[in-house]
Amino acid sequence: MNDRGMKKWLAYKSLNQQEVYFAKMRKEKSRVEKPLISSSKAEEINEVLTSYHGEEVAVRFYFDGEIKVSRGVIEKIDTFYNLIKMNDIRILFSEIVDVEVS
Repeated sequence: MNDRGMKKWLAYKSLNQQEVYFAKMRKEKSRVEKPLISSSKAEEINEVLTSYHGEEVAVRFYFDGEIKVSRGVIEKIDTFYNLIKMNDIRILFSEIVDVEVS
């Protein structure tokens, strides 16, 4: 049997509470698990961050069930708190998936 998925519930979208619930359901359905990175990838990320000298970078990181990308110049690499600051956000080292120098 072919299920119509969310289409069958669109007729019931008239109440505000239902729209909030459906938005939450869509977000939960699109969540992904945090990817595991290999030791060689971790070494590559470490090499880029230790030899960083103000170039523009693209940092892919895991946050709240999504893989996000932040592009720009790293403002600070904080080894005490294990995070980097860029574009007014703080990214933990443990959440970084990939770093590419542009």
